[in-house]
Amino acid sequence: MKAVVPVLLLLLFCFSAVAQQPVADGNSLSEIRDKQHAMLLVFKSRILDVNDRERAIIEDVLKADPEPKGRYRWVYNQLARKLNKYMQKYGSLSAARELSQADYVIFFNVVEFRRILNTPYPYGELFVIIKGSPEQSKPPRIVWRAKKMLVAEDAISDLIKDLKAVRGES
Repeated sequence: MKAVVPVLLLLLFCFSAVAQQPVADGNSLSEIRDKQHAMLLVFKSRILDVNDRERAIIEDVLKADPEPKGRYRWVYNQLARKLNKYMQKYGSLSAARELSQADYVIFFNVVEFRRILNTPYPYGELFVIIKGSPEQSKPPRIVWRAKKMLVAEDAISDLIKDLKAVRGES
């Protein structure tokens, strides 16, 4: 009985250590490591197809007006300000005005505005969508997404942190 207890403790320790390891989520910015031209889009997606959500998001983005309207302009400016700081510091990113000029799209899907202490905070999901290449039979696809729904500024900070890591910037 005394020998069983240490073995059980050892097994329990092994299984708990395995359970604590992070699971890979498929997010990889390695495809855009050398791509510089990004387009920022901010709007509320009208996703209807929950079976193929990724395809629905990509279709929304490809049809979107690049000029944000109404209160989405305010969210766009918050995100653009952080991206501009990153651009000025590292020079590895430039803004595209049209989808045809962009290598990839940074899309913030505004899910809701929450009021905390009478201040609105935009919550949503951030995606990086690579445009794809018809010549190489590569469709557009989502290569990175925020791990959860976040305040806009926190989501863009996570993306910038991951961009720095994949590009070797410090």
